[in-house]
Amino acid sequence: MIEPSSELPSEPQRILASGTSADPMVLEDLVALIRLPGMFQRIRRVIDRARLQFALPSDSPFRVMEPTSAQGVTEFGDRWCDEGHHLMLFLGMTWGDQGHDPIWEVRIEATSVALADALRSGGWTQLASRRAESRFSEWDRFWQEDCKGVTLLLGASAAVTRFFEETDAEQTAADYLSGALYSLHASGALDALLGVAQSLADPAPQSPEPGQG
Repeated sequence: MIEPSSELPSEPQRILASGTSADPMVLEDLVALIRLPGMFQRIRRVIDRARLQFALPSDSPFRVMEPTSAQGVTEFGDRWCDEGHHLMLFLGMTWGDQGHDPIWEVRIEATSVALADALRSGGWTQLASRRAESRFSEWDRFWQEDCKGVTLLLGASAAVTRFFEETDAEQTAADYLSGALYSLHASGALDALLGVAQSLADPAPQSPEPGQG
C-alpha cells in the first residue's frame, strides 16, 4: 500500500550545491571577462617592447621558462631561470591574489625559502639591490625583501596607474621594465647574486685532512 506523500511546502526551497559561492556573478564580472584577452595583448605588447629594447645576452646563464600556473591569474609576464635552478627572474605585470593594484615589475626570487633566507642573512640581497640601483636611470629605485620565509629577494616595481599620465603609457612602461632588467645585468648584480646562490646551494667539497683520503 502506497502511503500518501506529505504536503508540499507553499514555496519551493532553494538548494545550493555544496561549495557554491554566496557571491553571484554580476554584469561587471562578465564585462571584465570579455575584456581580458585585449588586456593580455596589451601587456604582451609592453613586455615585447621591453625585451626588444634590452635582451639578456646569448651567453647569459638564465633561460626563458615555460609559462607557470600563475600566468594570467596573479601575474602576466616572462620568467627566466638559471640552469642550476637557483634563481628566477620575472618581467611583466603582477596583481597578486589579494586584490592589490596591478604593478609593472622586474624581480628576482630564489627557488627555495632556505636559499632566500641564506642570501638575506648574508646581506647579499641588499648589496645586489644597491649595485643594480647604481645603473638604474629611471626615476624609481630597487627594493629588497627583508622578511624571512619568502622567496622574494629584490626588484623594481611601479604602479600601473603611474604611467597613465604619460603620452605613450605602453612605451614608458616598456622603458621602465627594460631599464630595470638592464640595470640588473649591466651592474653585475644578477650574475653576482647567482654566484653566491650557487655557492650556498652547492658548496664545494672540503679537502681531506692530511693522512685521510
